[in-house]
Amino acid sequence: MPEHSTSAASAAVAAIGAYQRYVSPYKGFCCAHRARTGHASCSQFARRAIERCGLLAGLSLLRRRLLTCAASYQALMAGGQKSSDAGPLNEPCPLFTLRNAKCCGGTSLASCWPFV
Repeated sequence: MPEHSTSAASAAVAAIGAYQRYVSPYKGFCCAHRARTGHASCSQFARRAIERCGLLAGLSLLRRRLLTCAASYQALMAGGQKSSDAGPLNEPCPLFTLRNAKCCGGTSLASCWPFV
């Protein structure tokens, strides 16, 4: 955490860590931004942003990222392709390790997102 971190920022990072460990693996889908671009998920981005920039600046960055994620979701729903700068992810999505399913680079959107 940076020197200007607060207990609120530490609590937010801890809450994100708990979400990533105890909720995310069981929810059944992964981040639309990650599925489309192959970059870090929104929760990974939020954790890193809050750790590096503090709570308020991190939340501001996260707000912009969530708008981008929503656009990625819309593009995936419209049948859009992955962005050209992202190569396919060959590893299984950590969200699906219990089910041995492929995500974030699988053959269909249904393998990543439940709202098809």
